[in-house]
Amino acid sequence: MDAETAVAVSLYKNGATVADIAEVTGLTQHELAAAVTGTGAPFAVRTPTNDPSGMLITWGQQHGTKGMQRLAETARNALAGLQEAHRNEAVVEAARARVRAAREQLATAEQALRTAQGTAPKKSAAAAPAVPRPDRAEGALIREWARARGHQVGSAGAIAQDLIVAYRAEHPRADAA
Repeated sequence: MDAETAVAVSLYKNGATVADIAEVTGLTQHELAAAVTGTGAPFAVRTPTNDPSGMLITWGQQHGTKGMQRLAETARNALAGLQEAHRNEAVVEAARARVRAAREQLATAEQALRTAQGTAPKKSAAAAPAVPRPDRAEGALIREWARARGHQVGSAGAIAQDLIVAYRAEHPRADAA
């Protein structure tokens, strides 16, 4: 790459418009596009109306005073940082979208596997009705009965529904209809 083309690519990467680069280097848009894409960077035509910061940075870089040139360099570096952050955010969001899609595919595949194995939950099966909680006296009897049969039951708190059902099957209540 000759020096003039290298300058054109550098100007482009620093945000200059194609018209500004053509004016400075004499390269055509087609030549500039080939040079920029030859470095692996994407090429898009920039105009002053859609990239005013690039036009200002180019103006500052070409300004006769060191102060303006430093200011333009600071602005160019800040914009480059913002562009990098923007690109990174786009890459992260694309990766997140791929992960979401993969998770959805995995969930579908797992459901298909469960269905094939016959372990998928039956959609038509109604949930088992809740067993009425025992009162304090019946709860004490259930705990005693369960412990006598080798079940571990706490001295307080909820009693497993299957134990309540089993106890009541062996000990029908007079008030149960």
